[in-house]
Amino acid sequence: MDEDIEALRREVQHLMAMNTAAYLAITSLVATHPNPQQLQLHLIASLEGILGSERIAKWPEDQKAIVRRVMETFQQIQPAGHIDPLASALGDRDPRSQP
Repeated sequence: MDEDIEALRREVQHLMAMNTAAYLAITSLVATHPNPQQLQLHLIASLEGILGSERIAKWPEDQKAIVRRVMETFQQIQPAGHIDPLASALGDRDPRSQP
C-alpha cells in the first residue's frame, strides 16, 4: 500500500513538472506569436468550443474552472519585444551596430 501511494505521489510530481514545462513553453509561444490579436481570438473561440463540448460536459465544475483560468491567463500575456540573439551574443562587437 505504501509503495502504491509513493508511486502515485511520484506520478503526480512528474505530471506537475510536465505541466509547468508545457505552461512555460506555451507562454513563450503566446508572447512571441506573430499575430497576437488573431491568437487571442482563437484562444477565446477554442475555450468556448471546448467548454461547450460533450466530452468536457461530463467534467466536474472545478476542472472546467481550471481550464477557463489557464486560458484566461494566456489571454493576459502581452506580446514580447523583438529578440535579437546575435546582438545579445555579440554585444558591442556586433558589426551591425558599427557606423
